[in-house]
Amino acid sequence: MKDEKHSHKNANAGSADDGFFSRVEIPYEKDREEVWDMLQSKLAERPAGKVRRMHKRVMLMALAASVLILLGWAGFMRYYTETVATPAGIHQTAQLPDGSTVELNAESSIRFHPYWWRFSRSVALEGEGFFRITKGRRLEVLSKNGKTVVLGTSFNIFARGERYKVTCMTGRVKVVSVTEKEVILTPDYHAEIDAEGNITVKKLDKPEVTNQWMHNMFSFTATPFAEVIAEVERQYGIIVGTNKNFNYKYTGYFSRNKPVEQVLDLLCKPFGLTFVRKSAKEYLIVQK
Repeated sequence: MKDEKHSHKNANAGSADDGFFSRVEIPYEKDREEVWDMLQSKLAERPAGKVRRMHKRVMLMALAASVLILLGWAGFMRYYTETVATPAGIHQTAQLPDGSTVELNAESSIRFHPYWWRFSRSVALEGEGFFRITKGRRLEVLSKNGKTVVLGTSFNIFARGERYKVTCMTGRVKVVSVTEKEVILTPDYHAEIDAEGNITVKKLDKPEVTNQWMHNMFSFTATPFAEVIAEVERQYGIIVGTNKNFNYKYTGYFSRNKPVEQVLDLLCKPFGLTFVRKSAKEYLIVQK
C-alpha cells in the first residue's frame, strides 16, 4: 500500500510539473526513503530560481525608471525658459549665460534656455535691445520678422510690430529675413526688413544715434507722428490719446530727462497741436 501511495503521489507531481521531474536525475540504486529525500531537496531549490528571476525584473524596472528620469531631466534642460521683461518707463540690463549682455529698452523682453545654452545659443527678442556678445560659438537673435546671427560683436535691434531694424556697431552680423534673404553687416551699416521680407542696407553717418535711447535720448527722422507718440508712452509709462488721426511726419528729438508735459509740448507745437491732461497718467492731443 505504501508503494502504491508513493507511486500515486509521484504520478500527481509529475502531472503538475513534468518539465521539472524530467530534469531531475536520481540514481536507481537508491532506496525509497533516499529517493524521497532527494526529491524534497530538489523541490526546495526551486524558489531560488524564482528569486533570481524576480531580481532581474526589479533591475529592469529600476533601469527603465532611471532612463525616464534622465529623459525628463534632459527635457527640462532643453525647454526651461528664462524671460527678462521691462515694463513701460524702465530700461534694464540682462545677462546671458556666457556673460553677454543685453540692454533692454522700455516694453521689451528676451527669452532664452539657460540650461541648454552650451548646446545652442539662441535668444528671442521682442521690442528693442542693444547686444554685447562675447566671442564663442554663433548666437542667434530671433524675432517675428527676422533673425540676426552673430559671433563676438555689438549691435542694436529694433523689433516692434512689423518693423525690424539692425545696426552693427562692432564685428560682423548676418541679418536674415523670413523669406531667407540675408545680408552681412559690418560696423556702421544698418539693415531694415520690410513686410515682404526684402532687406534694405545703408551706411549711417552717425550710427551712435541708433542706440541713443540707452542715454535717454530719442531721435527721429521723418517718423510717423503716431510712432513718436508711442515711444513717449513707452518711455514715460503713460497713455496719450488723440481726437483724430494725425498723418504728420516728425523730425527731431527729445530727452527722457525732461518732464513729460514739456516733451509733449515740444512734439505738438510744429503741427499746431496742443494736449490736455486727463489724469496723472493720461493725456489727450487735440488740434488747437
